[in-house]
Amino acid sequence: MPLPLSEVHGLCCGLLCSMSSSAAKTRWFTELLDAAQLDPDAVASKAAQLKTLDEWFMATLSSLNDAELEFAPELPEESAPVSVRIRALGDFCGGFTYGLGLALSKRGEKPLPSDTREIIEDFQAIESAEADSSSTDADSEQQEVMYNELLEYVRVGVLLILEELRPITPVPQQVKPS
Repeated sequence: MPLPLSEVHGLCCGLLCSMSSSAAKTRWFTELLDAAQLDPDAVASKAAQLKTLDEWFMATLSSLNDAELEFAPELPEESAPVSVRIRALGDFCGGFTYGLGLALSKRGEKPLPSDTREIIEDFQAIESAEADSSSTDADSEQQEVMYNELLEYVRVGVLLILEELRPITPVPQQVKPS
């Protein structure tokens, strides 16, 4: 895959937070196919991989809509160096803001909620953050704490943006005649 997994997941989440799931899926696949530079004839030979991506997309949609708020960005395992995980979190944020930008560009001049604007700015700052891979144990421990705080902020920020841009509206209950 020509893009980091965490960036692909961020792109998926950004699109899902800002447009219908069917439109998000179409745009997500278009972006991935463009990034892979696949010509139309090559797409048919990748049917199994596309099916896997489709299942992954649906799992992401499900996790974003999970009532238990279990959503989490797709990132390297805890055993990976903290500098690698921070870079992946930055990739997720970059993909997320890019996905939001794609979808929101079609929304016109309608202003974003202030919380959403603030989170997007923070995600852009996280995207450009660099972790020092040559740090001491004390620095590494401090980076680990920072990473966990950023991870939770990003996780909750994505869910907040989802709620602000695509709020869940309860389905009216039908009254049964007596």
